[in-house]
Amino acid sequence: MRTLIRLTALTTALTGTTLAAPFALNLNVLNGDRPFTGQLTTQAGQVITTDLWQLYISNVALVKDDGTELPVPGLTLVKLGGSAGYQNVPVLKGDVPAGTYRGVRFDVGVPRALNHLDASTQPAPLGLDAGMFWAWNPGYIFSRFEGKAQVGGQTRDVALHMGADTRRLTVSLGDVMKPGTVQVKGGGAPVTVNLNAARMVAAGVGAEKFDLSDAKYTQVHGGPVADQLYLNLGAAFSLASAAPTAGMAMPGHK
Repeated sequence: MRTLIRLTALTTALTGTTLAAPFALNLNVLNGDRPFTGQLTTQAGQVITTDLWQLYISNVALVKDDGTELPVPGLTLVKLGGSAGYQNVPVLKGDVPAGTYRGVRFDVGVPRALNHLDASTQPAPLGLDAGMFWAWNPGYIFSRFEGKAQVGGQTRDVALHMGADTRRLTVSLGDVMKPGTVQVKGGGAPVTVNLNAARMVAAGVGAEKFDLSDAKYTQVHGGPVADQLYLNLGAAFSLASAAPTAGMAMPGHK
C-alpha cells in the first residue's frame, strides 16, 4: 500500500496549470510518548534539566513518487525551549509544486561546503552570535544540548555537543522504500516531525549505560561518545503520525 505526503495547491481550471503549494516543516519534541517539558532521564535514572538546545536543519527535500528528490532550500538553526517551546516549533517554509510525495528527508547539521567557513564573517544563522561554532576545532556544532543534573548528590553541568562532517545526520522519513512509512495529510497543513528527546540518552558506548557518573557522558564534544550521540539521535526522529523510525547515513558515509 502506498502512503504519501500530500500537498495541495490551487489549480487553474482553464489551463490545467498547477500553482505552487505552501510547504512548512515543524518539529515536535517528545519525551517517550509524552510532550517534552524540559527534563529527560538517562538510562541510569539521572534527570537532566535542559538549559539550552539548538540544532541545525539543512538539505530538506521531499521524495517524489518516482524516488527522486525535490529540494526545499534553506538552512535553519532551530532553537528549542524558552519562548519557542518544544511543541510544533517552525523549522522551514517554502513553496513546492502541488502533488504527492513519498516522504521527507533532511540533515541535522551544516553542509560540508559551509561547515568550515570563517564564522566571524557569516550571516545568521551561521555567525558567531549563534554560539554554534567551535573555536578550537574548525566547524559548527550541529546539535547543542546543555543542562544540569544531580549526580551523587552534586549538581553537574551536562553538555552534549555533536558536530564534524562525519556526524552530519541524514534522516529519511515516510519513504515507501523503507519500513515505517506513514501518510501525512496535506492541504497546506505543516509536515510535523517528532524528536524523541529520551532517545538522545538511551544508550552509551558499546554495552555501557549512558551514565552521568562517568564524566565522559557529561561533557561530550567528540570521540566515541559523540559517535554514540549521533546514533542515538538517528533513532530519535519520526513523522508525527508514526512510531520512531528513521533511515540515516552512517558516520563517514555522507
